[in-house]
Amino acid sequence: MLGAESRLEVRLKKLEALMRNPQSALNLETLLDSISALAHDLNYPALRKNKNIESFLNRYEKAASQLRELQVKLEDFDRVKLIGRGAYGEVQLVRHKASQKVYAMKQLSKFEMIKRSDSAFFWEERHIMAFSNSPWVVQLCCAFQDDRHLYMVMEFMPGGDLVTLTMNYDIPEKWARFYTAEVVLALNAIHSMGFIHRDVKPDNMLLDQHGHLKLADFGTCMKMDSTGMVHCDTAVGTPDYISPEVLQSQGGDGYYGRECDWWSVGVFIYELLVGETPFYAESLVGTYGKIMNHQNSLVFPDDVEMSQDAKDLICAFLTDRKVRLGRTGVDDIKRHPFFKNSHWTFDNIRETVAPVVPELSSDIDTSNFDDIENDKGDAETFPPPRAFVGNQLPFIGFTYFKEDQLLKGNNSCSVEESEDGKESSEEKEDCSDSRKELQKKLHQLEEQLDHEMQAKDELEHKCKNATNRLDKLVKELDKEMNSRQRVEASLRQLERERALLQHQSAENLRKVEIEADRKRGLENELNNLRDQLEDLRKRNQNSQISNEKNIQLQKQLEEANTMLQAEQEGVGRLKKSQSEVQKQAQSLEVSLREMQEKCSQLENSKMELEKQLRGLQAELEEEKRDRNLGTETITDLQGRISGLEEEVKEVKSSLSKVKTDKKALQQKLTDLEKEKSNQEIDLTFKLKSLQQSLEQEEAEHKATKAKLADKDTIYESIEEAKSAALKEMEATLQEEHSLKLQVEGKLLQLEKDHSMLDCDYKQALQKLDQLQAQKEKLSEEVKHLTLRLDDEIHKRSLSQSDLKMQNQQVSVLRSSEKQLKQELNHLLDLKQVLEKQNKELRREKQEADGQWKELKDQLEAEQYFTTLYKTQIRELKDERDERNKLYKELQQRLVEYQEERDSLTSQLEASLTKADSEQLARSIAEEQYSDLEKEKIMKELEIKDMMARHKQELGDKEATISSLEESNRTLTVDVGNLASEKEELNNQLKEMQQQLQKAKEEEKKMNSLKLSFEKQLQNERTLKIQAVNKLAEVMNRRETVRGGHRSIDTEVHRKEKENRKLQLELRAEKEKLNSTIIKYQKELTEMQALIAEENQVRLELQMALDSKDSDLEQLRCQLTSLSVHSLESTSISSGNDLDMGEGYPDSRLEGWISLPTKNTKRFGWDKKYVVVSSKKILFYNSELDREQANPFMTLDIE
Repeated sequence: MLGAESRLEVRLKKLEALMRNPQSALNLETLLDSISALAHDLNYPALRKNKNIESFLNRYEKAASQLRELQVKLEDFDRVKLIGRGAYGEVQLVRHKASQKVYAMKQLSKFEMIKRSDSAFFWEERHIMAFSNSPWVVQLCCAFQDDRHLYMVMEFMPGGDLVTLTMNYDIPEKWARFYTAEVVLALNAIHSMGFIHRDVKPDNMLLDQHGHLKLADFGTCMKMDSTGMVHCDTAVGTPDYISPEVLQSQGGDGYYGRECDWWSVGVFIYELLVGETPFYAESLVGTYGKIMNHQNSLVFPDDVEMSQDAKDLICAFLTDRKVRLGRTGVDDIKRHPFFKNSHWTFDNIRETVAPVVPELSSDIDTSNFDDIENDKGDAETFPPPRAFVGNQLPFIGFTYFKEDQLLKGNNSCSVEESEDGKESSEEKEDCSDSRKELQKKLHQLEEQLDHEMQAKDELEHKCKNATNRLDKLVKELDKEMNSRQRVEASLRQLERERALLQHQSAENLRKVEIEADRKRGLENELNNLRDQLEDLRKRNQNSQISNEKNIQLQKQLEEANTMLQAEQEGVGRLKKSQSEVQKQAQSLEVSLREMQEKCSQLENSKMELEKQLRGLQAELEEEKRDRNLGTETITDLQGRISGLEEEVKEVKSSLSKVKTDKKALQQKLTDLEKEKSNQEIDLTFKLKSLQQSLEQEEAEHKATKAKLADKDTIYESIEEAKSAALKEMEATLQEEHSLKLQVEGKLLQLEKDHSMLDCDYKQALQKLDQLQAQKEKLSEEVKHLTLRLDDEIHKRSLSQSDLKMQNQQVSVLRSSEKQLKQELNHLLDLKQVLEKQNKELRREKQEADGQWKELKDQLEAEQYFTTLYKTQIRELKDERDERNKLYKELQQRLVEYQEERDSLTSQLEASLTKADSEQLARSIAEEQYSDLEKEKIMKELEIKDMMARHKQELGDKEATISSLEESNRTLTVDVGNLASEKEELNNQLKEMQQQLQKAKEEEKKMNSLKLSFEKQLQNERTLKIQAVNKLAEVMNRRETVRGGHRSIDTEVHRKEKENRKLQLELRAEKEKLNSTIIKYQKELTEMQALIAEENQVRLELQMALDSKDSDLEQLRCQLTSLSVHSLESTSISSGNDLDMGEGYPDSRLEGWISLPTKNTKRFGWDKKYVVVSSKKILFYNSELDREQANPFMTLDIE
């Protein structure tokens, strides 16, 4: 028994360990998740019909809702701002209401994750953030869920990502070294957990409030096998940072290890130092081609200063995986000469000051994050299932808490029972042993005192040395402060000089332009003077005056030539500067051409987008039309349902009348049966009396026969009298028998009438049930159609949101188009295309107009047809009115009977409603009683459990009290013996403690001095490092306006990168759009087919309904005629009966009619069988179809 108990205890301990372990599949949160997930997945009306599911929900539904209320939920947090959005959800900055702490909360849509195949990524992300205790990984504080979303509450990183840092600063090699070292340590932490990241890039590197780096976004992580490798057949990661071995895994059996992450680190270092990725290309194919040919495509630009160590490290990372740095371990990377510096090591890098410390105004400062608009669109949710789906099951075990207090608590210490009857000798031995132990402790304390005194002396010596160092450091600090002031002054001077140089360059350009204008003016004057000279030479060759003028003109020419020479020298200088400017202009033109090419590409993509937009708009219009048709059909159905309800009410009222008639007949039957029974009793009584008289006479006859055997004459006379009496009795019996037969015949006739009425009543009830069933079917169909309409509206809203996104992209493209309109002449081609399209549209319009005209002609023919029928209906109505006048006299007689009948029906209805209400109250009371009984039983069971537990606890406590009392007795004896020895030892200890306290006080003073000096030292160091870093930050901060070729190139590269990202996003969006379009088209076709089928079914049902309506009307007429026959059987003559029998069916006409078929001249007239009721006209192909099939067409008279 003891062995079995111990084995059970071991098993229970193992089970408890599994429940306590947060990494096990049977931890407490997983078990709680499974209950709430099952309760939610089963809580649907369609599933509740199952008896087992209903019993499970009755037991656990309340517990599951209570569990959800008690666990962490979304209402425990206040939302501050949206700081990120992805494919599956978004990241919000939140504040915890209870603790007022700030967190980043990632919200993931369950519907989106189940819809896509790669939805299991969140498990790796949760596992890494929850169970990595590394300071280089973003920590998960808690994870919880509701029926629509998963939530991961993480620590908030207010410094933003490294992308924003690279956008705001030029990264020097010193900074790149620091951030690369931190990335290496972060990746080593993830690799040590057995995972490969596979998407290392600046977007996934976040900065905390101190500027230190942490890795995030572990959705692409994959668990390594025992050999440190991974099997994967898809290329995962960002194109610019992906390694060759990961690229080769696409479509094949990829097999690679952690070295793929070190490749991404090499790309990251290159990007930090150069400003762009090493394998950048305009297309994705070009990028992948460069990555696969990395031996030849890796090039370092000449205009970027980079040390040889940095180049070696990049080359060591961006090489074949077999010889890549880091393949054997992280120590090879740490030993690389690139990381050698005097400021930090890999062990203390987290304690040093970061190159850029974020300047934060509050704990919710989001200045380092992009502004993102809130998504106002409603997210998709799971539709209500008709069978068990289990949408919540994939997320069981997701809930997690960093500090789980549910199973924490000290295990009850088992108190060992002391044995009775210990010997005094053993006690004495224990006392002697304790004395020896105390003496040993005393010796140890003395030795410690000596050591402490020595340590005190050493500390004093160290303190002196520290003060000396402090003085030196203070002096060094002063020198550095002075040097800092000088640097700041030199910085200011440099900024002034830069501004002056900019101003001078602008003035030089202006002077060049002025000089060019002057040169042009002088050249014009020269030409004019030459023309004048030639004219003067021709005119005044012989005159002296012309000579004098020539001389004067020659002088002017010489002066002009001298001026020209001076100007030409200036022009030569200007030409040199102009050539330099032209070179710059040429480089700008090259960049402009590249931009123009990109613009043309963008325009082509814009054209494609516009085409897609038109297609989407056309689809939207079709959806709108379908929606309008759906709404129209729903309104028609609702109208018809209301009509059916009214008809059902009328049938119910007629049925109630029939019931009253039936009751009256039943009363008559009972009266007749009573009369019959009375007559039978009378007849039986008479028969008995006759039999008695016969018996008496026979007895007398026997007596007389015995007395008078000899007298034949007397005997004959007696026999004659006897035969006469018998004849009289037989005659009376025959009369009675004939009367009985007449009564029985009357009874049989009444029973036949009663059975006929019962049959009619049952048929009417069956028809009523059928009509109600049809009504319920129609209402279900209407509900189904409304649900589909809602789905369609929801899908339409989604497509509209997609359209809005596309429209936004189109608007961006249009803005770029406006800027480049002057240089591009593609609009003419577009115009021609549009004109062609316009012509095609006009042709289509003409075709549509023709179709419309044909439809109009058909409509006119149908209208003519309806007018014909209306005239026929009017004539029929007139005939009906004339006949109605004849029935008014009969109706006046019936009014009195109807009033009596109405009063009886009202009484009956009141009694029925009372009975129904009593039945309802009784059923509700019974349900409440059953629920209360269930609760009572549950509570009784709980009380029994509680009582049993209480008794067990009482027994355990009593046992522990008894054991403690026994141990107390033995201990009091021991305490008495030890008290005297304790007093002696206490005296000795007090002396030692006093000496120790003095030493400790001195030591504390020394320690406090030491700590204060160390704090001062640390503060001074941090201030110094911060000052240097701030200077470097100011130096490396990128300004908005900067001259020089490199700034233009970097801006162009950045723009190209952004353009490329946009193109990639555009492609992804196009693919998504195409897939959604295909999906919607499929759904549309399915919906259209369903609608067509439903329309056919609806039409068939409508036809059946119409025929049933006419049958109902006929039945009503028969019922009214029967009621009239029964009520007026005494007062109305047979002639009147015949008139009534002829009158009522006239409201329902039947017969053949000729209908026109399209063109009467060619096709003639078709004969159809027609039934005209008070509300509708029903058309059948033949008289047989009227009884066997539904009508092929109906017309409403109203």
